Amino acid sequence: MSDDALNPAEREELERLRAQASRTGNGRHGLRWTGSVVLLVLGAIVLMLASVTVFARNEVLNTDRFTETMEPLYHDAEVRAAVAARISNAVGEALDVEALVDEAIAAVQTRGGPEVLDRLAVPLASGINGFIDKQVTAVVYSDQFTDLWREATRSAHTALVSLLRGEDGGLLELQGQDLVLDLGPVVERVKDRMVEAGFALAESLPAVSVTFTIASSEAFPQARTAAALLDAAAWILPFAGLALLAGGVVLAPSRRRGLLIGALCVAGAMLLLSAGLTVGRGVYLAGLGDAVQSPAAAANVYDTVTRFLKGAAETITVLALITALVCWLLGPGTVARGSRRLGASGRDAAARGMAGAGLTFGGFGGFVLRHRRTIEVLLVVGGLLWIVLWRHPGVSGVITVVVVVAVLAAVVELIGRTAFEAEREPGPIPA
Repeated sequence: MSDDALNPAEREELERLRAQASRTGNGRHGLRWTGSVVLLVLGAIVLMLASVTVFARNEVLNTDRFTETMEPLYHDAEVRAAVAARISNAVGEALDVEALVDEAIAAVQTRGGPEVLDRLAVPLASGINGFIDKQVTAVVYSDQFTDLWREATRSAHTALVSLLRGEDGGLLELQGQDLVLDLGPVVERVKDRMVEAGFALAESLPAVSVTFTIASSEAFPQARTAAALLDAAAWILPFAGLALLAGGVVLAPSRRRGLLIGALCVAGAMLLLSAGLTVGRGVYLAGLGDAVQSPAAAANVYDTVTRFLKGAAETITVLALITALVCWLLGPGTVARGSRRLGASGRDAAARGMAGAGLTFGGFGGFVLRHRRTIEVLLVVGGLLWIVLWRHPGVSGVITVVVVVAVLAAVVELIGRTAFEAEREPGPIPA
């Protein structure tokens, strides 16, 4: 029955019911959107925390990953200079060069040596210290130093992991709130080199433990409990973040818009993480004490240690923005519709040309036509797996994967449309 067949009172009641239904529907949509956005924002925050947690867990409890992280420092000029200065000071203090020179001059003078020898004390001490610096520099800048430091790093971290897991860690590498690296093997190599160069006094050099602080935190004394929590959180938080995002998308009245909003939330969270790393760098450098002889070396250490976390944040940001762009292009906007029409026109023109030339791909083309949506979904899933299994794809890696997936999807569309043009009269391709 049409509205015209109703009397005025009935039409008024019908309009009232329609308005009430509309308000109820809008209210439900509003509640769903509110809940969806809350879940999406929480999911993005949890994923940001998950990124930090997984990074921290790998650095603290995975010796192979920690060694890989530290690898660039073995070749860093600023860091090597700082290590050389630390070792030279340690060797000089252990030998007590000034006391040795004074003792030698006194011994000569007791045998009739002139008093003027006292004037040579400072130049002799300076010359010996210069000799020590030269030998230390030769060792620190040699290829052997890389192997020595790499082994020292691995041994120290293995001991630390054992310590954090409540096992026997051997040499204690956790000193108060400082995570230190023992460079004793390097000192032994310097001692051997000085003896080989004819400096016999170096034989009296006792075993010296030279520590190089690579991290400091007030949380280290409670490290065992924190390590256990960190290990658990590194597994729980990523799944929790993805579950919250999935729930937000499912709850949204429009899945496409929900995914778009979720992608933008994730991108925003990762940009916030990147900004936090930049601010943290400034705070870290500003808080360096007077004991740090080379702020440049400390800055290089910070950049090296955090580079994987920074790279992960940038990678996820780009991937999220690309996802948001795809969601927008699939939307009802004028520009989006125009872009899709332009792409479809180019595809159809190419397909008609290929079909007219007899290139129809036979049975394979028909298979692609029938299953092209499934194939495209598999391409997207394969691209995501490619990124996940690629340990450090970086921004360029993500863009490469996206371009490859987009090109393959375009090829699938072209093959399917060509098969359609060959089988039927030109018309809209079936959904």
